[in-house]
Amino acid sequence: MTRTEFIAFVKDVHEHPEHLAKYRKKYKNVYPFSDGIFKMLMANEAKPRRTVKFLNAMLGLTGRKAIKTYTLGVPENPGVLNDKTAIFDIYGTTQSGEPVLIEVQQTFNKLFVDRLFYYTSRVVSRTVKKSQDYKLPHIYVLSLLTENQFPKEPNTYLHHAQIVRNRRIFYNKLDIYLVEIEKFFAIDKRTPPDKREASDRAEMLRLFRDVLEEKDIPEEKLKKLLDKDFMKDVSLVGYTDETLLNEVDGMTNIIYEKQGSYLQAKEEVALAMLARKYSVDDIAAITKLPKQEVVKLKRQAAKELATA
Repeated sequence: MTRTEFIAFVKDVHEHPEHLAKYRKKYKNVYPFSDGIFKMLMANEAKPRRTVKFLNAMLGLTGRKAIKTYTLGVPENPGVLNDKTAIFDIYGTTQSGEPVLIEVQQTFNKLFVDRLFYYTSRVVSRTVKKSQDYKLPHIYVLSLLTENQFPKEPNTYLHHAQIVRNRRIFYNKLDIYLVEIEKFFAIDKRTPPDKREASDRAEMLRLFRDVLEEKDIPEEKLKKLLDKDFMKDVSLVGYTDETLLNEVDGMTNIIYEKQGSYLQAKEEVALAMLARKYSVDDIAAITKLPKQEVVKLKRQAAKELATA
């Protein structure tokens, strides 16, 4: 089940839960990157080596830097007074006490990076207790992006962010890896076989692509990259109707949020065009907003300008 098929599945089953039986016959595997399913697959306390292998591959950690153990922690950082509660998809620490945060981002969001840094700052702040000094641990953040978050960089799916000063690394204890999954698939597809990326990260992503496309995966490859039980755990037959319907509800909310964010983005573009004296007709044609909505925005902008 690819992402496109998953979204179609979600929209249909949200309106017609009785259609779930039909999809059980149509698909072999679940969509592994929906929030709840991903946590079941990659935060399985009975199979800790799976998470370790996944993280080492995705973060590119080898040798002395490789993670040996990963202990799951509480994924929620409660808010206090006016602070917002931070909920991580997966949170844990390595054998050295280094926090590793995994986030799956389902939709494009212009405030995505702000949100990611906010969550990361909460991880930083809770590592220092009263009466302790400020010697902070190394923190890793892995963000899996199921949509194209950086459309201006069509040939780059991996974004490694660090804190720099004058173009040099200023603080080397924070590593943020942003991985655009669908963009990797597109790059890999258009690249000649002999020139494709040969990293562990690329092999891991190709394994997940095989899961999405419901291809047979050799057991040796599974054992090397994750474990031999992974295909059993990703199989659709292993999930109850209640679990799948919960995933449908969660994804439906995300789709509604996305539609809302797209509308907000269109309105912001329309306001910018109004400021540059574009006509209402041109703005409506370019943004696809109803003409009456553009007129409403124009009146609103004029009112705000008059009271400024």
